[in-house]
Amino acid sequence: MSIICISRGSYYRGKDVARKVADILSYECVSRDSLLDASDDFDIPEIKLTRKIHHSTQILERYSFGRERYVNFISSAILNRLKKDNHVYHGLAGQFFFKDISHLLRVRVIADLEERVQAEALRENISTEQARLQLKSDDEEREKWALFLYGVDISDPALYDLTVNVTDMGVDACGELIARAAQLPNFATTDESRKRVRDQALAASIKAALFDFPLAGVSTRDGRAYVNVKAPEGQADLVRSRVEETVGSVMDLADAEIRVDPFY
Repeated sequence: MSIICISRGSYYRGKDVARKVADILSYECVSRDSLLDASDDFDIPEIKLTRKIHHSTQILERYSFGRERYVNFISSAILNRLKKDNHVYHGLAGQFFFKDISHLLRVRVIADLEERVQAEALRENISTEQARLQLKSDDEEREKWALFLYGVDISDPALYDLTVNVTDMGVDACGELIARAAQLPNFATTDESRKRVRDQALAASIKAALFDFPLAGVSTRDGRAYVNVKAPEGQADLVRSRVEETVGSVMDLADAEIRVDPFY
């Protein structure tokens, strides 16, 4: 079984495609917003304010380490939900939290501009010219958002295993094609790939828990964590105690090695 991450722009019918795939495969379908709604951990202003893409980069930049804290929290939510396999995730860039996971199918849903313009004009009761300008702005904001958070150009086809045009194929055909691709041997779950996801989810959970140490270095292997933080000279013991207490509360952690280095 596999994990499917569907990346979509604004009004590309990506949500419909994701739900179709989930129905065909009997997978669970989740999105970034549904994960935020289900988690008490996101009850902080800088996270809630990013529910809308417009001006989100400026919002996060107003907060100390806003970008890092947002990435830590959302990556923890995504990785811990999808580590169970049999999930379809649809959003802007969920696949970029996974590193070297063989059973991850990365999909980009695209649509012709004119179809999007007509749909937007009808939905918002505006002229087609207004709709075109609005979509152009939305697309630019999404590209800036992905570049700001993840350092990637989401329009780069090399980032995906499969790109489908929902205008040409329709939702049903796109869903069928993605579902068939997910069942190829290339995307079958292995013991090694499942272990990689668990380790990456654990590392993300630790980073999210270390809210007061957003730049902490965290790596994990076989349930064991290696944590590195920096502290002002003379506060190493206090910082170590706080980090140990915080890390110790993370589920699925077998053991942790914590290193505290001084600022230079």
